[in-house]
Formats: sequence, structure tokens, C-alpha cells
Amino acid sequence: MISVALIGQPNCGKSTLFNQIAGYKSLSANFPGATVSYTKGKTYIGNDLIEVIDLPGTYSLSWYDDAEKETIKALFSSDIDVIINIVDASTMIRSIELTLELMSLGRPMIVALNMMDEAENKGIYINIERLQDILGIKVVPIIAKKGKGVKKLLEEIKNAQNPRKRCIYSKNVEKEIKKVTECAKDNIKNVQWPCKLFSIKAIEGFGPCEKFFEETECKPLLDNAKNALNNGLDIIQERHALCMNIFENSAKVKKIRKKSIESKIDKFLMHPVFGYVFMFAIFILIFYVVFTGGVPIENLVIKAFDKIDAYLASNIHNKLLFSIVKGGIDGIGAATGIALPYLFPFLFIISILEDVGYLPRIAYLMDSTMHRMGVHGVSVISFVAGYGCSVPAIMATRILKSKKEKYITAFLASLVPCSARSIVIMGLAGYFLGYMYVMGLYAFNLFIILISGIILKKLLPGMSPEIILDIPPYRLPTIKTLLIKTWYKIKDFIYLAIPMLIVGSIILTLISYYKFDSYINVIFTPLLTGVLGLPAAVGVVLIFGILKKELTLIMLYQALGLSSISMVNSVMNPAQMLTFTIFVMFYIPCVATIAAINKEIGTKGATTITFATLVLAVLLAFITKIVSPLIV
Repeated sequence: MISVALIGQPNCGKSTLFNQIAGYKSLSANFPGATVSYTKGKTYIGNDLIEVIDLPGTYSLSWYDDAEKETIKALFSSDIDVIINIVDASTMIRSIELTLELMSLGRPMIVALNMMDEAENKGIYINIERLQDILGIKVVPIIAKKGKGVKKLLEEIKNAQNPRKRCIYSKNVEKEIKKVTECAKDNIKNVQWPCKLFSIKAIEGFGPCEKFFEETECKPLLDNAKNALNNGLDIIQERHALCMNIFENSAKVKKIRKKSIESKIDKFLMHPVFGYVFMFAIFILIFYVVFTGGVPIENLVIKAFDKIDAYLASNIHNKLLFSIVKGGIDGIGAATGIALPYLFPFLFIISILEDVGYLPRIAYLMDSTMHRMGVHGVSVISFVAGYGCSVPAIMATRILKSKKEKYITAFLASLVPCSARSIVIMGLAGYFLGYMYVMGLYAFNLFIILISGIILKKLLPGMSPEIILDIPPYRLPTIKTLLIKTWYKIKDFIYLAIPMLIVGSIILTLISYYKFDSYINVIFTPLLTGVLGLPAAVGVVLIFGILKKELTLIMLYQALGLSSISMVNSVMNPAQMLTFTIFVMFYIPCVATIAAINKEIGTKGATTITFATLVLAVLLAFITKIVSPLIV
């Protein structure tokens, strides 16, 4: 089996190419750093099986965040036979710099020159044969999103060869590099990097390479080389100049007279005033579409399952058997009638925003606001991902550079109402109180996130380093891509959450049948009834909600002894519904999210966030209990 690694700078279309080759297993998004861990897939070239590895985007072989570190680790630790370097043809001067570093590895390699259509739209015309001759590497032009050139690229994998050329610097620079390289060969062992590349990175001040020179006789030579080459800046400048020369010798640029549609759109969407108006209008429209589209479907399903319940009651006379069967049916009804009508359209619209390229525009607009919370606009990818699922939202913090920024983003992302919490918001507050209350709850959630971020920024030590955000061009995704992407996001709910909904519903029914729920609820009565004014019966619901938030709504009406979610208003008044919704919106993340937080920022951080969210939920729900009679 041939192992192939896809590597390129962020937003070069790498994950899109992976999806074309190996099927839709990697989430592509028009946003730098969207791939935060590498994904593997398999396909056939003729009769030969190949393994394709989609590595996180990186600007160079020096890593500055966890996503880039994953790439370098995989590149040197995995048994990779062929490297496919994806280069964005529309930004070739910048993109080709990573190519020059990859050439130094001396491994079989192919350059996939992607986005050829966008390059031509910018007036850039590249001579493929000339570029191929300059680099000494096979270059294959492709348009990954349309699948053009992908077959040719796959055919070239078997014929991939080591680069015929290397990156050569000026005489004085090469002289200094050679001194360090020769010393490193004799004195530094157990280094997987090619010695010259390793020495260059050390001269440039890349810490992981530089530390190998400590306490060796090469350290004085390294220090001399750094002084002579301006701490590696001379090497970097020459590499930049070489990239420019490669572009000038292999491409022609024609002037585009017409002002691009993209710039006209950005004139409004990124305007310092109107940009925010459009942003909020877009999100209001999203929630309106999701809610108004979901309610009719929910009503139809509820009516259908009411008839099923009536049929079961008249045909199953054994109370225990009836409880078990009804519990399972109610779980299916909750998934199809509450979750999917809201979840699918919401995730589909989020996929559109990702692929079109609007997310980085939001990051740009929100950067100044997010600075107040100790994070950057790029953290918006975690927040937006959180509206789908909190787990990938937490994982996306790998693209952040400082521990403080990671912690704050992870904490705030855990407060974003995921699709499961959105089910409660839309299925309870929205269904009984109206979609304006849904809008108010989401606005209130954003306000709490902002205040929490400002507090965390003041409490936590350290500074967040500045970043440069790459604003990509707009790209029109295909319906097929959006549907498959939405399916990828929703399939975990179908495969995992729905079975848990069914099992959880049956368990809750049995707990109620054997009267165990009263013992559980006694423990929570002082908090729920005494402090928050909620029915004591919801205690068991909140316990299961920690395991899986999707269980919360279906278990609510079961715990209250009702036959349908539509009857909740007969037991809970509007103020109690609002209080319960606020509590669920902010309280302890699900177990999977806690595990993701533990992996990304450690056990201490996960414990602190879990406890803090519980305290925050109790405080906000208590305030809601007091003020809700005035607003509902």
C-alpha cells in the first residue's frame, strides 16, 4: 500500500482534494486552520490501494500552533511514500515557499497546483512546463472543488520522484549554513530532519531545532551564523526573493480592468458599520428560517406519534412491556420530530457560510470585540462550530497560539448552545413562547459570553500574541458538497444520539415505573425547587443531560409524567420554561465535550470549566426566575 500525504498552506483546498480522492471524511471549510488533526482515507489507483493522509495546513515546516505541530510530527514520524504539496495558484508567490522547504526533505513529491480558475480570474496565467522545469518536480494543475485534474494527479503518484533540485542561497549564506550543517552531522544525533534543513531552522531561531545545539561544540558556530545572517532573516529574505523569481519566470499577470464582484460584496459585508448590520441580519435570518421551517414538521411528527401512542395503549396491556415500548417510540419521536427539523437546516446553512468564505469575514469584523475577551477574531471558528457541536469547537482551539487564548476560547465555546441545546431552546422556549424568545435567548447567550470573556481576560495571566488573518476569496460550493458535508455533521447524531435517546428514554421510563426517580429528585429538590422554582421531577433529566444533551427535552416530559412534549405547558408555566431553558443553555457540558476540553487544555482546565459552568447556570437561572414573570 502506498502512503500519500497531502500538505499545503491553510486554505489551499487541501481538504477539498482529500474529499475528492478518499470520500467525504475530512471537513473542508473556507477558513484558515479548519483542519486541526490529520485524517486518513483509502482509495484505489487501478488495482493498487493507496492511503491518503490529510495533514493540517501549515505555512512552513516551523510550527507555531498545535495544528502545524501535528503536520510536522506526522510528516517525520509516519511512513510516507509520496508527498503531494497543494499550492494555491492564485497566491503562488506566498504558497511556493512551503514547496521549497518540502523539497529539502528529499522525498518523492508532486505539486498539485490548485485553484487554477481563481488564478485566471485574477489575471494570473501559469506556464506549467516552465514551473515544473524550475522546481524539478512534477506539477499537475487541478481545480479540486470541481474534480478537474484529480485523475491525472492520482496517475502521477506511482511515478513520483525525489526533487531534482534544491533551494540554493547566495554564496555567503551557503557558507554559514555549511559550517553549522557539517558540525551538526558529526555531533548531533537522533534528528529526523535532513541536516541542512535542520541547521537552517536553528539559524532562523526555531526553538525545537535550536535546543539540540545546546551544550554541544556546535553552539558557537550556530551563534556566529545567527549573527552573520541577522538571526536567519537573510535566509528568509532570500527565500522570499526566490519565490518571487520563480513566479516571474513561470507566470504572466494581465491587468483586470473590471472591479471584481468580490470587492463590491466586501465593500458592504466588511464595512465598519454596515458589515455588522449585515452580519446580525444574516444570523437573524438563519434562526428565523430554521424555526419557521422546523415547527410545521415538528407538529406533523408529534401528531403522528400521538396516534402511535394511542395505538400502543389500546393493544399492549402489560404495563411493563408498554412502558418499555413507549419509551423507545418516544425516543424515536423526539429525534425525528424535535431534533432533525431544526438540526438539519441549521447545519446546512452553517456549511454554506463555511464554504462560501463568510466565516473569516465575521472573524475580521469581530476581532476588536474579541480582543476585549482576550482572544482574536480567528476564535470565531470555535464559536460558530459550537453551534453545531461543542466537541469540534473545542478541538478547533488547536489553531490558537497561546495557552491563555486556548483556555478562554475553550471556556467560551462550551457556553455556545450546541445543536443539542438548541433543540431545547427551539423545542421548548420556541414552541411554547415563540421565536422572538429564541432570538432573545441567543442574544442573551452572546452577551454572557462577552461578559465572561472580559472577566477571564482580567483574571488570567499572560498575553495573546497578534495574528495575521488570511481573508480568502468567495467560493461558490456545490449543492452536493453541502449536502454531504451536512450529512457528515449530522450522522454522529443519527448513529450515536438517536440510540442514546431511545435507550435513555427506556431507562427513564423504567426508573419511573419502579419509582426510583423520586429518590434522585429528592437530592435536587433544594436546588431546583427551593432556589430555581422548578419541578423537582426535572432532577433526573439534568443528570442524563450531562451524558447527552439530546436526552434533555424528551426526558423532560417523560419525567413530568406527560404523554407528549406538547403537554409540558400543563405542568410548567412560561416562567419555569424560561428558567429551565436558561439553566440547560449554560450548565455542565456533555461528557464528550468535557473529554475534549481535558485533551486540549488539561484536567485542571476541564474541571474548572465544568464547575464554573454549573455555578454560572445556577446564578443565571436564579436571576431568570426573579425577572421572568415580568417578560413572559
